[in-house]
Amino acid sequence: MHLFYPNEDIKVFVWIAIFMFIVFALPALIIHVNYYLVNRSDVFEYSDQKKEVTIYHKDVAATFNLDDIDYVQRSMSWNKAAKRSFIASWEGYNHSYIFLKDGRRFTITSLLVPDLELPLEKEKVIVKKNLYRLARAY
Repeated sequence: MHLFYPNEDIKVFVWIAIFMFIVFALPALIIHVNYYLVNRSDVFEYSDQKKEVTIYHKDVAATFNLDDIDYVQRSMSWNKAAKRSFIASWEGYNHSYIFLKDGRRFTITSLLVPDLELPLEKEKVIVKKNLYRLARAY
């Protein structure tokens, strides 16, 4: 920086760079690590012919039909819900909770399935719009 701005103090540029990282990159990094920890080594399979979902979580398979789903709660940004372009780097991240009628729950993050859109009735899908979306493991 001294080559281009010899009279400027380098500390100003360092503080601006740190501030920009905290504002723009750190939230995306936190969400990415959270989603990775929730769905680490998980596998999601959907069979359109059988209308069946299989989720492998910690090497245990759980298979259920679409009729077994009580509801799906999707958490995403306002821009993603409205299908607009993203402003912030973390707006593309989203996660869904699948609640089954027998009481089981599953967390599906966008690292596992980018956009979880199962062929369900609209009243079974609840969309929550928020700024930061940290997922809980079920």
